[in-house]
Amino acid sequence: MTNYLLACKPAIGLYGQHDPSAVLFEDGTPVFGVEEERYTRDKHATETFPEQAIQACLDHRDLEITDLDRILLPYDPELRSEIASHYLEDAVRAPGLLRKLTALERTIVTQIRSRFVPTRQIEARLESFGTPLPPIETIPHHRCHAASAFHPSGFDEAVVLTVDAKGEYDSTVVWHATGRRLKRVRTYDHPNSLGLFFATVTEYLGYRMFNGEGKVMGLAPYGDDNPEIESALRELIDTGVDYDVTDLTKRWGTGHGVDMLEDALERPRTEEPGEYGQWEKDLAYTAQKLLEETVVEIAEDAIERFDTANVALAGGVALNCKLNKRVRESPAVDDVFVQPVAHDAGLALGAGWSRQRPAAVDRQTDVYLGPAFETDEIRSLLETNKIEYSEPDDVERYVAERLAAGDLVGWFQGRMEMGPRALGARSILADPRSADSRDRVNRFVKHREEWRPFAPSMLESAADRYLADGRPAPFMIDADDVRSEAAGELEAVLHPADDSTRPQTVREDQHPRYYRLISEFENITGVPAVLNTSFNDHAEPIVRTPTQAVKDFYGMGLDLLAIEDFVVEKETA
Repeated sequence: MTNYLLACKPAIGLYGQHDPSAVLFEDGTPVFGVEEERYTRDKHATETFPEQAIQACLDHRDLEITDLDRILLPYDPELRSEIASHYLEDAVRAPGLLRKLTALERTIVTQIRSRFVPTRQIEARLESFGTPLPPIETIPHHRCHAASAFHPSGFDEAVVLTVDAKGEYDSTVVWHATGRRLKRVRTYDHPNSLGLFFATVTEYLGYRMFNGEGKVMGLAPYGDDNPEIESALRELIDTGVDYDVTDLTKRWGTGHGVDMLEDALERPRTEEPGEYGQWEKDLAYTAQKLLEETVVEIAEDAIERFDTANVALAGGVALNCKLNKRVRESPAVDDVFVQPVAHDAGLALGAGWSRQRPAAVDRQTDVYLGPAFETDEIRSLLETNKIEYSEPDDVERYVAERLAAGDLVGWFQGRMEMGPRALGARSILADPRSADSRDRVNRFVKHREEWRPFAPSMLESAADRYLADGRPAPFMIDADDVRSEAAGELEAVLHPADDSTRPQTVREDQHPRYYRLISEFENITGVPAVLNTSFNDHAEPIVRTPTQAVKDFYGMGLDLLAIEDFVVEKETA
């Protein structure tokens, strides 16, 4: 008899504010998973219950909620009592009577809700799908992150680091993982949070926390060592295995920390990001440097303690591909696995896997867990809207020829990716050989800062040709240096400041049509790679449906839309 588990990550109440998602497990294997933002079209779907994601999971197997064996929630509200003393202290120290009372009220309400009604809020939302509900189980936040990193890693044993802003009471956790269990061996309690430290710098530079950290990472290579900035930051925080960033992070949010940075750096925050000067680039460089220094030392300390050189990573901070590169390059590390859905949306994956022995989970090689669309449905959409289209005999060859001629292509194929990276299912593609491709995509398609780099998708067989490390990298979650002799073939996908890149390697079994497209591009140009970025406009989630793809195609500077077997082109003047 088939066993169905639904793991859902809400973003309401005690369950966090961002990245709600749902994943359906069938006999222990994830068969469908999607983030709620792909339905709401609001990036990160802040303060949202994943109602549409849950319904999509049920629809995938034509289930009712009563058909499920269990529902898993990747958060244990009762553990919030572990930080009651911090919230009380924060309330006492809050400036002004009103802020003291507000903070105290929040503390009391949080503790009452976490102790006496930990799941009732979620049950009420789930009951709209039907009753009686199956058993509901809560699993600690960081344990779910840890399971999402280790269980699908393929490792028999590893050090696991889960690093984010905050779980129930914890911000960074070190785990020793074997084929039998995950053992928590060190906890860095909130507010000692590397996620909040980097978020504070992000806010200081004019971006928003939980959204702009990747931009700060991308800005960092343009900076240099700046002794004054580094000295000021090191006065505020301690790095390394015994790190302490609480002077910046002891108030929830980033306002207190940004105020402290203004005083320490003797410069006001950037109100709106724009063209940064060298000083701002140096600050990003220094913050990235201190983050890398700390996480690498934590990893190396645990490796020495447990005598295993494998490392698995998850949590929002693990989306930092430059950090992942530094961990991988440590002499103490043999191999690294980073969960591609490393942020909170991936908690649903970890919740489902955490109910299995790690050794029973297959190594994760792709994240194509979302919806796909039938050819007849797409044809009907195009014809109903009187959109002219063609149906080439060989879509991959036709698109490869157009890419080689310099066209910018929207590529909508198969099941949608779960996670923040487009991996050849909902992608925008371009010729990787010329910086002109990069500049055109930034300016006319993505409508974003022109200094931001792009990434390549390349055949896995070409990894040794292009990458210094030469390993398979199927998830675009790790950075690598590009071999100097091959850099001229990938000018559009190199970081302009350091010639690094964030690659995706592709095998035929992972995505057959995408593999054939890149192979055809190689047959034409000799280069087995394409520029790949997510199919979305600036500040928008990745497109989910054919309708969204068509809308963005006409609203962006794309030349061609390849949507399953069909090709749509814009009329030329």
